[in-house]
This record gives sequence, structure tokens and C-alpha cells, in this order.
Amino acid sequence: MARPTGQETLPPILFPGANSTERRRLAGLKAAGRIRSAGPRLYVSVPRAETAATLRRAWSTIVARLFPDALITHRTALEFMPSPRGEVFITGAAHREVRYPGLVLKFIRGPGPLPDDPKFLTLRSSSLPRALLENLTTRASARSRVLPIEQLEARLEQILHTSGEAELGTIRDRAREIAEELGWGTAYRALDTLIGTLLGTRHGKVASAIGIARAAGEPFDPPCLERCQLLFAELRRPLPAIVDTFTAADHFRNKAFFEAYFSNYIEGTTFEVAEAEAIVFDKQIPAARPKDAHDVLGTFELVSDLSEMRRTPPTFEAFVEVLRARHATMMARRPEAVPGEFKTMPNRAGDTVFLHPDYVRGSLRKGWELSRDLPPGLARAIFLAFLVSDVHPFVDGNGRMSRIVSSSELLAAGQSTIIIPTIFRDDYLQALRALTRRHRPAPFVQAMIRAQKFSHLEFSPYPRILAELTRRNWFREPDDARIVE
Repeated sequence: MARPTGQETLPPILFPGANSTERRRLAGLKAAGRIRSAGPRLYVSVPRAETAATLRRAWSTIVARLFPDALITHRTALEFMPSPRGEVFITGAAHREVRYPGLVLKFIRGPGPLPDDPKFLTLRSSSLPRALLENLTTRASARSRVLPIEQLEARLEQILHTSGEAELGTIRDRAREIAEELGWGTAYRALDTLIGTLLGTRHGKVASAIGIARAAGEPFDPPCLERCQLLFAELRRPLPAIVDTFTAADHFRNKAFFEAYFSNYIEGTTFEVAEAEAIVFDKQIPAARPKDAHDVLGTFELVSDLSEMRRTPPTFEAFVEVLRARHATMMARRPEAVPGEFKTMPNRAGDTVFLHPDYVRGSLRKGWELSRDLPPGLARAIFLAFLVSDVHPFVDGNGRMSRIVSSSELLAAGQSTIIIPTIFRDDYLQALRALTRRHRPAPFVQAMIRAQKFSHLEFSPYPRILAELTRRNWFREPDDARIVE
């Protein structure tokens, strides 16, 4: 239905005219082939191939215009969009269907609006307590009108997470009143058991992963798990394995120094190399910056301890204890960072809000379990580095901790550790954001592979490696130069 030049632009959907003038106009447009009937009391001006998608998008406008007294119920009252089968559920005086291309309005005989059923456009929709009851029907014939139980559990868990137990209690109390008024006792008992199970006061069955985790007292963040699963899939392909074959006595110690230096530099704890040398090797703590100096020194004490760094925990609980112990060492002089303890308040960096404390242990567990199915070495190092960074379990020091976890996995596998020098900082952070914000794992994997490759150097003797890193622009800002590989 291409529109010739000069013709008026028509809306994608049109309704029957309210008077004879409007009806004649529609008849003329239909005769000219500019509109066509899409079903009862509805016309469209879009191509046939676009009709179904257009009507699905406009479902609420169609219902409000053609059925202004409708009560939106069941799964539609929770999703406010057509079901995957294009169905919109409406409670009315009788069972019937009104069909359009890609859209089915399904009227269900049932009770009308209750006083607290809120307005939706010019319509009404079931309140949350009522909609939850409607979606807990046990009749097989009604299954298409209800959300899968896993999605209901996820919604209740999110309410519990964001609004607390009191809000769930309020919902349950109102649902009880509605059930008594409408005779929906079976649905209420199902809802009461489900809420009690999520709160840990009942021992009912839950079907969703997040519901099971919440009932066990260890909920996780589904978006975090989704990102981890994307990265896991990317890491299942073969990756290079760069073995660290350098054996000079001071190679490991010198590399640990530069790892501690650059890992802190990324986080904003900046010193000149000579200052960092005096802090680490001579224990000269500058009076003006004692905490910053101890950040570098604490990181060095960890990454230079070969027996500690080769320790990879065999269980999740051991993994948590290792994380906490290493954090306690690294942040020992930062009491405001609560060394060795997971955060109890949400934290953020700029416009990025990290996981809520409720989800820390559960998300770490889900990620750690995934990591067991990755080969030791670079794949696990990349995965666990991202996991710790994404979960952000501590008040401070999370970026450094993520890189320490990565080094530990690499050392345990006999592979070269990864250093992120200043010159590579922006590449590293942008690759990390590609995964956290845009769900693209490949850039982060490629950045870490590249970093391991250029980090594979002999760090002995010290004067030679310092000159070599300077030549390779490791100490330069990203805007000033390019890394020499």
C-alpha cells in the first residue's frame, strides 16, 4: 500500500466511523485500496506482511477503543503485552474470542472489577494480588492464559528483593481477601505456599532456579548469570596456552611487583615507579599517602606469594574463604573497605550499579559452578576474573581482586600471568563493558588473550625489564601512545 505523492498519511490502524461522514471516508479509502479490513470493526493501512506485528503492538489501543469496559486479567495483567501466541486475556460476561491477524482477544467469563483493580489507559486491569491468583489456576484448559510458574516465582522473588518481606505479606493479605470474596481458595493456598517457601517459612516446591535459590537462602542475580553463561560459551572454544618457562630467581618477584603496580594504577592509586619501588622493596611508606602505599604493598604481598597464588580452591566454600582472606590482606589498612567481608550495602562506580548484597553469594556460587566445566588455565582465569568483577562482592578492591584471581588460576596451571599496563587500560575496560553492558563476550576474551601474550616476558634482571617496559610504552597513558608488542 505505497502512498502516492501528495496523499495524506494514514494511521496504521483505523476504527469504524462514528458518523456518516467518517463512514463514507473509510469506504472511499477502502475502495481506493488504501486500507483494508483486518477483522471485526478494524482497518489497517500497512502492508499485509506488517499487519500482525502492527496489531500486536497496538493491542491496548484496539481493546480500549473497541471494548472500553474491558477488564485486563490473567497473564496479560502481569505482562501488559500479548502472549507468545498473540493472546490478550479479558474478563467479561461470557466466553468468546475476537480474532485479528496475529492477535486474539480472549474473553473469559468471570467477576468484574474490584475496587482496587487499577486503571490502565481507559480500561481496568487486575491488581497484582488478583492477577497472581488468576495465574495460579490448576485447570489444564486454562493453561494458555497463565504465566509459567517459573516466571511467577521470579516476579515474587524480585518483589521480595526490591521491597522486602513486608510487601509480600501485604500482597498475601489482600489475595486472601480476594480469594474469600471470589471463592478462589485453591489458588490462594498455592500462592500462600509459594510465598512462604520463598520466605523460608514453608517447605513447598518451587520450579525456577531463582526460586530454588531464594528458598535455600542464597538468591542470585539472573542478568549476572546470563552474562556469565555468554562468557562460558565463548570460552568453550580452544584458547592459547602460554607456558611461563622463565626460571630466573627474581623473575616471579619482579613480575609480581609490576602486576601490583599496574593493578593499583588502573584503580586510581598512582605512584611513579621509583616511588612504588621504595614502598615495596624498601618499605618506605610516604607520610602523605600511607593508605595508598599500603594498597600497593598489600597487593604485592599477595601476588608475590607463590604458594598462596598457586592455591585454587576445590569447593565453593573454599573459594569464598580464599577471596575473603586475600581481600583482608590486600585492604588491611583500609578499615572503611571492611577487609575480608562481603558488602552489606549496594555499591556503584559512576553510572554503573553493581549487584545487590543479597545476590553476592548466590551469584558467586552460580559462576563458580560454571567455571568447573572450563579447562584450567586461561579459560578459567578469564571467567573467574569477570565473575568477581561483575559481582563486585566487596566495598572496594574488586578490580584488583578480579585480576588476582586470574593470576592465581594461571599460576596454578603453569601459565604466564596477565598484567594490564596503563597503556592498555582503556582497551581492557572497554572490552569489559562490552560484556557487562552489551552482552558481547568476545572483546573481553580477545583482550585477555592479547594481554597474556604481551605480558609473557622475562622480568629479570630488574633494570633490563624496567627499560624494556618503558620501551614498550607500558607506563604511557592510552591517549599518548600505543603499546609496542
